[in-house]
Amino acid sequence: MKKFLFLAAILTLALALPALAAQPPVPDKPLELKGSTKKTVMFPHAPHQKVECVTCHHPVQDKENFQKCATAGCHDDLTAKKGEKSLFYVVHTKTGLKHQTCLECHTKVVAEKPDLKKDLTGCAKSKCHP
Repeated sequence: MKKFLFLAAILTLALALPALAAQPPVPDKPLELKGSTKKTVMFPHAPHQKVECVTCHHPVQDKENFQKCATAGCHDDLTAKKGEKSLFYVVHTKTGLKHQTCLECHTKVVAEKPDLKKDLTGCAKSKCHP
């Protein structure tokens, strides 16, 4: 019985390692997102730790994709304001996309905590656009 449990533990670990190795380390400094807005957006991962990675790094072709939003072939149109290739559009759209957007999530948080409205949904002097 002990051998079976030991083999089961080894097999479980062997199957889990590739999944763990596929996830890059979470950046400890805020990321600078430069797109069609006039100001650079500072994105800190630390306050978003309770959000599952796949919420933002949504599956691409049914596989987890931990690339940046503006990776070539994804949301890499940095000048347009509309369309799924537009980085601005997929960050600011409030509803209707296949995955959750920044503003959609921030709007939900503000509904629960109205005192955060300016910080989370404001265009100027907010957490997104300091």
